Amino acid sequence: MLFPCLFDAFERARWSMHSDIPWHAFEADEISDRQLHGIKMNAILEWSSMPTTEMFLRDNQHDTDFSAFISIRLFEEQKHSLALLEYLRRFVPDYLPTEEELAAVRFNFGPAPALDSLALHVCGEIRLNNGYHCARQYHR
Repeated sequence: MLFPCLFDAFERARWSMHSDIPWHAFEADEISDRQLHGIKMNAILEWSSMPTTEMFLRDNQHDTDFSAFISIRLFEEQKHSLALLEYLRRFVPDYLPTEEELAAVRFNFGPAPALDSLALHVCGEIRLNNGYHCARQYHR
């Protein structure tokens, strides 16, 4: 079983939104509307880890080790969205996404073989990484 080792590694690497992010150092007036829109869209995009997790749990019911790992992964992935939402809440609440906007990225994937679901997700992560590189250029 890999999960106990992975969990231990996750615990050592875990970051805290309350103690690891220097909220006091942020200067809200130094960010453009274009960048704020990007933060909002990224917060919504990161929220979509929930349907991916549901897909993995559904398609891997036979694999308790993988399912346990995916459950912890959801917690870690949701923190990305929550950190962006917290930034918006603290500094520019007008940009906070609505519950409807967040719910719009929660959709069902049709049942599929476990490896097909994993391959779909890996391809999605590669595209997401590409998108973040493009966003970096866009926000310069």
